[in-house]
Amino acid sequence: MNTNTYRPSPTALLNPCADPIFKILFTDESEEAHQALTGFLTDIIGKKVSDVVLQPNELSGESITDKQSEFDINCKVEGKIVNVEMQGLNQDNHFGKRAEYHVAKLYNHYVAKGMKWIDAPQVYQISVLNFVFDEDEPESLSHYFMKNASGRPVARMLNIIFLELPKVAALPDDISLLTPAQMWGKFFLYAPNEEKKDFVQRLAENNRGIKMAVTVLKNISQDEINWYHETRYWMRISDEKTMIFCAEERGHEAGLKQGIQQGAQQKAIETALKMLKKHYPINDIAELTGLPYEKIQELKA
Repeated sequence: MNTNTYRPSPTALLNPCADPIFKILFTDESEEAHQALTGFLTDIIGKKVSDVVLQPNELSGESITDKQSEFDINCKVEGKIVNVEMQGLNQDNHFGKRAEYHVAKLYNHYVAKGMKWIDAPQVYQISVLNFVFDEDEPESLSHYFMKNASGRPVARMLNIIFLELPKVAALPDDISLLTPAQMWGKFFLYAPNEEKKDFVQRLAENNRGIKMAVTVLKNISQDEINWYHETRYWMRISDEKTMIFCAEERGHEAGLKQGIQQGAQQKAIETALKMLKKHYPINDIAELTGLPYEKIQELKA
């Protein structure tokens, strides 16, 4: 019998911060997963929601040149269209543009040609971020929509919500001080941590949606294929971070080399100017400084 396994121990739980596990957690074909998703959306949007229906995750483009959109969790919620995703990297610090593209894509896809504008649905792009998006915003949960300079909204049809996990991590582990959305943040961060098992249990006791999510997580953690997907995900994240680090290091080295070269060039020019003032022959100056003959003639002029 093959005893090889990706699961580190018989009681270990999958990490919901891994994109494929986050997706399975809320789309598993179980009543618990449905209730977990309903509870999560209620706590993040800030309004009681029901009638949550999963939709296709991949939206086609209108032409072959359009960007294709593939979502983690795409669903209809009482006439609203909601996409939910876990995001681990802020590539090139452009996640804001990506979020705006996704929410616009949702709106465009679900507003059919000829539809009356009064029937157009609100759309929500909800992202759980494993990085800080806005350093200047103290709140861990932020809601963005189009508005004018005075703060008046246009129509509140395009909504972007970010839950920033590093900001949640900085909060004390005191359930009485946490909002429902922050409780979810703590759950995502602590679920696979054996040392935080008791705290996660208290979260579940205080939040029914999280209680359902814990049940689902325990169930899907029994499946070896899910551990394989999580392992592959973290390998990909490590590869991407390594590539970014190496690119930055190469850029730093190139910049340092360029700076040294520029400094040496400037020093040679200063030396050449001094020698010109003392009427040294141009050939001698070129030999001593390494500057081209033409460059020294230019300095002399």
